[in-house]
Amino acid sequence: MSLSDREQKLLDQMERALASEDPKFASALRGSVRMPKASANLGPSVLVAVAGVAALIASVVMNVPLLGILGFVAIVIALYLGFSAGVTGLKNIQSSGPTEPKSPQGFIQGFEQRWDRRQENQ
Repeated sequence: MSLSDREQKLLDQMERALASEDPKFASALRGSVRMPKASANLGPSVLVAVAGVAALIASVVMNVPLLGILGFVAIVIALYLGFSAGVTGLKNIQSSGPTEPKSPQGFIQGFEQRWDRRQENQ
């Protein structure tokens, strides 16, 4: 579903405002919109897992144990491929994000410092 002209203009205006207020945050958001290539493997994995579940159900209904075994194997393979794609995608997202030097300070102190920097820039 595409955006109307008015909605597109509002979105562009919001993007420009965000980029002017906090350029680092805006650039981080621009980088996170892209989906990693590994997530493309999730779709077929889900389909194979659903087919495996259907084969398991059919094997119970038709009393065919070989079909149940094949369904179980399909589910295991699909889960393995899906999780490995997810882990690879997560590694890609983490490695492509902006890297900031880690400080020995606590979590809250980092937020406080960023808040102070933003207040100084205004």
